[in-house]
Amino acid sequence: MSNLDDRMWATMPSRRSFLQRMGLGVGVLGAGLFGGLALPESVLAVCEPPGNPGTPKPWRKDCRMILPRRPASTLSAAEITQLKDAYKAMRALDSSAPNDPRGFLRQANVHCWYCGEGTQVHFSWQFFAWHRAYLYFHERILGKLIGDMNFRLPYWDWDTPSHRKLPGAYTDPNDNSNPLWNGTRNMDPTDEIPEEDVGEDVMEAALTADTFTEFGGTASGSGIPEGTPHGAVHVDVGGDMGFFDSAGKDPVFYAHHANVDKMWSDWNKASSIHTNPTVTTFLNLTWNFYDENKVWRSIKASQVLNHDTQLRYTYGPSKFLEQLPCLLDWFPIKTDWRVSQTLKFAGQTRAKMMKVVEQGGRARLHLNELAVPTDKSAVYRLYATPEAAKADEGPGSKGYLGTVPVVLNDRERRHLSKNARNIALRLSTAKLDALSGTVGPVRLALVERGVKPEARKVIPVRAKDVLLSVAEVEREER
Repeated sequence: MSNLDDRMWATMPSRRSFLQRMGLGVGVLGAGLFGGLALPESVLAVCEPPGNPGTPKPWRKDCRMILPRRPASTLSAAEITQLKDAYKAMRALDSSAPNDPRGFLRQANVHCWYCGEGTQVHFSWQFFAWHRAYLYFHERILGKLIGDMNFRLPYWDWDTPSHRKLPGAYTDPNDNSNPLWNGTRNMDPTDEIPEEDVGEDVMEAALTADTFTEFGGTASGSGIPEGTPHGAVHVDVGGDMGFFDSAGKDPVFYAHHANVDKMWSDWNKASSIHTNPTVTTFLNLTWNFYDENKVWRSIKASQVLNHDTQLRYTYGPSKFLEQLPCLLDWFPIKTDWRVSQTLKFAGQTRAKMMKVVEQGGRARLHLNELAVPTDKSAVYRLYATPEAAKADEGPGSKGYLGTVPVVLNDRERRHLSKNARNIALRLSTAKLDALSGTVGPVRLALVERGVKPEARKVIPVRAKDVLLSVAEVEREER
């Protein structure tokens, strides 16, 4: 798997220089969007808010049939043709009707504005609900453009080991004759998403999160899966997907986020206590989108919580859910990290956690409000010691703990998020041994994955707090 190509950065024009080359002043673009001026197709690549379409009409209900979203890997030839026809029609609007909000680049710019250069919905409890609403209207637009409102988006089930390559529909043919292709990807058709980014440990850490605060975040901080697997897949695919402001320009983004949406659905189903927030500040979160008829709509978080009955799509059963252990409550174990920025992991703490894991329970490492590098989009590996980070021998090696992805909002690093990043990693007995096998306090460290040994830079972990937690497995009474 290759890293993001830094050469792309050198060739990527800034918004100002782009407009100057187009013969437009910076102010003209805004005037065009707000005043209805027809713009050249290439200008659609610039991220801007949707203009001033007036007061949105509240979304009320959907009366379509309830139909499943299916894995992209299982689509029939006819379904692949339909998917390609839908995106072909959406792309055609970029040139035939550049001001049509249903066009492909206009749709991509919705994500750009909300997730890159404008209002930021990442790294907070808006993440899951906003993206669900975004994909819902995107799905309806695609259906309208091909005259089939029973159309449903597919999802890229990268959590299935045999489906970690880009779905075939998005790479066959692997050129611009395919409306699902994107030429900026760093990921080739034969590449696979690494196990350490989407594997069992990653999925379980997310799906066994006890509360929505852990899973989906808070008003000012992210939940567990927003980092890994979500962010890691963005970086692995690379190119446009490697930055939030351009991710929507790659059609595989929508299949990727449909699987992220499925994770939320699966988390709700995994336990009777996995409930969504009920506070009005969350339920009344409101966003605006154009619908399939170019009507400016408003929709609330409360209106997207039940995707089956409210939004009229379902997901099939999750084989992974069937394998999850039935855990009792998570028990937090405080550390002295806030004082020393190190972990003292030995004695009774180590013995207790080892016993729980050996008996089928689970242990986790939590990094709250983790500070991450912001010079590039990349995946970093977390190690128990700086020495292990410097060696960077990867999963299964001594000291390896997991991955921490960083996805920048934009290539020029103009819009860095200030919200908290919260990480949780599953700890196996081997990882517990790694934490307890160091001499003296544990000094956690990050290192960028895939960097040559002579260029590796070890980064000491900086976080507001680092905690441990354990959960015993429920046992049948005899």
